[in-house]
Amino acid sequence: MVRVSRNNLLFFALFAGGIVLPTAILSLLSFRNIQNEIFLAQKNFDESKAAFQKEIEETLSKEQERIYQETKAASLFLYELPKSLLEFGNAATFKDVKGIEAIFLYNDGQLVYPDISSRHFNKTTDFSNTVPSPSERQLFWQENNPDNQQNTLLSRSFKMLQAPFETKNEQVQNMLGLIRISYKQKDYDEALRLLSILETHPHLQGYLHADITRAANLLHFEILVKQKKHQEAEDYCLSVLSQFLQSPNIENIPSAKFFFEEAFTQILSFEKLTQEKREAFWNLRANFNRQLGYMDILAKHRELFNELLDNEYTSKDGILFRNDDDITLFKMTYPLLSGNQIVIAKLDNEAFRERILDKLKATALSWKNIPYSVTNEKDSLLLGSIPDSAKVLTQISITDAYDWEFALYEKDVKEIRKESRQRMFLMYGLLSFSLITVILGSFFMLRFITQERKLLAMKANFLSSVSHELKTPLTSIKMFAEMMARGRVQKTEKVQEYSALIGKESTRLENLIGAILNYTRMEHGKGAFKWERLDFSACVQKVYDAVEDIGIEKGLEFHTHFEPNTFVMGDHTALYSLAQNLIENAIKYTNAPGDITINVYNEDEHVVFSVSDTGVGIPASEQKNIFNDFYRVGDEMTRSTKGSGLGLAIVKRVAETHKATISLSSKPGKGSTFTIRFKKVE
Repeated sequence: MVRVSRNNLLFFALFAGGIVLPTAILSLLSFRNIQNEIFLAQKNFDESKAAFQKEIEETLSKEQERIYQETKAASLFLYELPKSLLEFGNAATFKDVKGIEAIFLYNDGQLVYPDISSRHFNKTTDFSNTVPSPSERQLFWQENNPDNQQNTLLSRSFKMLQAPFETKNEQVQNMLGLIRISYKQKDYDEALRLLSILETHPHLQGYLHADITRAANLLHFEILVKQKKHQEAEDYCLSVLSQFLQSPNIENIPSAKFFFEEAFTQILSFEKLTQEKREAFWNLRANFNRQLGYMDILAKHRELFNELLDNEYTSKDGILFRNDDDITLFKMTYPLLSGNQIVIAKLDNEAFRERILDKLKATALSWKNIPYSVTNEKDSLLLGSIPDSAKVLTQISITDAYDWEFALYEKDVKEIRKESRQRMFLMYGLLSFSLITVILGSFFMLRFITQERKLLAMKANFLSSVSHELKTPLTSIKMFAEMMARGRVQKTEKVQEYSALIGKESTRLENLIGAILNYTRMEHGKGAFKWERLDFSACVQKVYDAVEDIGIEKGLEFHTHFEPNTFVMGDHTALYSLAQNLIENAIKYTNAPGDITINVYNEDEHVVFSVSDTGVGIPASEQKNIFNDFYRVGDEMTRSTKGSGLGLAIVKRVAETHKATISLSSKPGKGSTFTIRFKKVE
């Protein structure tokens, strides 16, 4: 601090050259840049537009490449699967690709997966016009044929009910009724016997739809489950699956899928099923359902598949898309795949679009100020917005899978100006804030320097005053002591007079040193205090008793009122010093004849301590400074009275530490009144 005060000129030069001047230059440059903000905004939009388009294209390309790689990984997994569904017990779980519904594998033009899809697919067969064979005629229409032993099993059942049924159709339906009756009566063996006939002859008499085969299979399976023949039920389900796979024509996919889904689900619920079998049937169900679903897709869109296979065109990345109605396929070949391998994948349109749009939306969030749109083949808006009358700056197709278009639009000049104005206002605000900060900083810096100089002056005045105050009593004490020591004072009256003077000067010296020590103690805060509950009236009474003679000797008249039981929580030494400084100041600055009034009393929740005098008073301009460290009022009063400038500073510190309030009422020539209010304790 002292070094700064001694080099004020250098400090001002550094402050102006290091802060004020650079700030002024930066402000000037900033004002010039702000004026070009509209031009910069337009230029920034043009650059951002190109960057935005590039980022959109890269995002889409990366996400599609990720889908291709995931599809490739899935195809490699499918290549390694067992070729027979009955071997799927040890197959690992297949991980689907989000956006891909089905994957078909070809090698050298031959379908590899799903392997059962290589068969012919027919719609559900209707045998209603089929001509019954001779054996079937014998089975149902010959009542008495003792030479045909294989038909004996039906003859008894139909003879019982043949009379009421006259037509062939009624006779066949009667057989289904017999199965139903046997099942309800829990005659499961008879029901299984009749079901085996239907399963062996699925188009008996040409009256039954081919779906009756799967219905008969399911009832057969459920009867075995009800009989708790779980092992036979498992074997039966696998035998039906084997027959289904070995059939020359794969047909009735929905009914087959329903049967096997029900059968596999019930088998997985068997309590005694081993963990190995449970995993086997779980994988079998998952892979069989997948292959049936793939079969259905291939059957419905075989022409589109053949077109892709026959198309020898291969793009540089090995991807070729085809769309037909609501189906989208893409063919993957070399260089993504090796050799003659080909993968044809069917897109899950909803999931694929959602996956792509989510990535585009995340990218577009960083470019909110650029008008754009993504539309589909029907010109429906997928992302962004289409401005009413804005000019299209760029319009490109962004994906081979769909006919999507990405468009960028010209930004409205008014909108650019609006955004520019917002940025200009922001920059003006920041610049103004910077200038105000520098100005206020300069103001407070100058004020700080001024206060520092004043403080240094007061400290210098304090040191001079204290030196004089210390030197004067010491000189008197030394002089009188030497005179008495050398025997120059012989008379008893003189010895007593000099001894009294030595005692008076010693007390004066002691009080001065005490003030300095008290001030030093206040600098350490609350930690230097010893808190206790005490009667403040008793404390002030002790101070008054100690200084009363000084006031009376000076010709002053005291008026006191010390109310008992004025308890406060505080430090006795600090409170004693507070009272001593206020009372001694009243005596010091009051000339005879004069009055000093000291009061201590309870008032609601407070203990009030007031000291009034009829002394010289304090000017209003000085009242705000009298509690500052080392401050003394006016040169004339400082010369006419002794003091260090610490008394009222100590009073203020003690009051603040005890959370008390201090107030002053004073007029020059009429005296002063200091009032302090402490919080009362019981």
